[in-house]
Amino acid sequence: MSVVTVKPKVPLIESVKNGLAAHPFIWFFVLTYVGSWLCLTPMVLGQDGLGFLPYSVPFALYVALFLAASFLGPTLAAVVVTGALDGKAGIKQFFRRYVQWRVGVRWYLLILFGFPVIYFLAASIWLGMRPLELLVQQWSTFFTTYLFALLIFPAILQWGEEPGWRGFAQTRLQRPYGALRASLIVGFLHAVWHLPVYLLVAGPPAAGPFNLAKFASNIVAVMIVTVLFTWIFNGGAESILVAVLTHASFNGAQAWLGTLIPDVSQQVGYTALAIIAVCAVVVTLLTRGKLGYDPERDAAAANPEVVPQ
Repeated sequence: MSVVTVKPKVPLIESVKNGLAAHPFIWFFVLTYVGSWLCLTPMVLGQDGLGFLPYSVPFALYVALFLAASFLGPTLAAVVVTGALDGKAGIKQFFRRYVQWRVGVRWYLLILFGFPVIYFLAASIWLGMRPLELLVQQWSTFFTTYLFALLIFPAILQWGEEPGWRGFAQTRLQRPYGALRASLIVGFLHAVWHLPVYLLVAGPPAAGPFNLAKFASNIVAVMIVTVLFTWIFNGGAESILVAVLTHASFNGAQAWLGTLIPDVSQQVGYTALAIIAVCAVVVTLLTRGKLGYDPERDAAAANPEVVPQ
C-alpha cells in the first residue's frame, strides 16, 4: 500500500510574494513601467499625443495623471517589491528614509548650489556677464522660482520618482553590481521610462513628436547625470530625502535659468551637460568607481530590523 503525500496549496498572496521576491529587479521595473504608462496612456492616445483618439485631456486631469504616474509607478513598485522581500519591517524602514535628514551640511550645500552653479557657468561661457547681471537684478527669483521648484512644484513629482529609482533600484542594484554599473543601469531604464513624454505634442512636459535621435541623446544625458545623483545619494547615507532634493535641484536649476534668460539657447544646455559629465568622471575617478557606496552600511541596512543611525 503506497502513501500519497499531498503538497499543501500555497495561498495566492504568498505565491505572488514569492514570485516577486524571486526576481525583485525585473518586477520592480515591470511594475514601474506598467503603473506609470497606464496613467499616461490617455494623453498619448489622444490629441495630446499620437492622435489615435478624438479628444484632448483637460489640463487639470493632465496634471493629475502625471502626478499619478509618478507615484503609481516607481513608488508603488518599490513598496510592493520591498514588502515581498522584507515584509512590514522592510516597508517601515523604507519609509523612515523619507525623513532621514542627518547627512551632513556639506551635502545640503552641494544640493542647494551645485546644479545652479553648473548651469550659470554654462550660460556665462556663451553669454558672458549677462547671466550674472540678470541674477543680481532679479535675485528674488532664487526664492520664487528655484526654491519653489526645489521644495514645492515640480518637486512633488520627485517624491513619486525617487523612492523607486534611488530608494529601491539604486540601493539594491549597487549591492551586487557596484555603484557605477548600477547607476548606468538605473539611468538607462529611468530614461526609457520617459518615453511617453516623447510621444506627447501638447502640455507642459511634451517633447514630441517622437524623434529617435532626441530620445537617444536624452538617455545618454540621464545616464551621465545619474552618476552624480548616485554619488550625492550615497554620500547622504542613501536618504530618500536627499535623492528627492538632488533631483529637484537639477530640474529647478534649469527652470531658474530659463526664467532669467527666456531665450537661452540649446548650446547652454549641452555645455551644462558637458560640465556635469566632467564632474561625473572626476567623481568616479576620485572614488575609484564606488561613488560613495559603503558596503558595511548597506549590509546593516539590508536587515530590516536594524534602524540606520
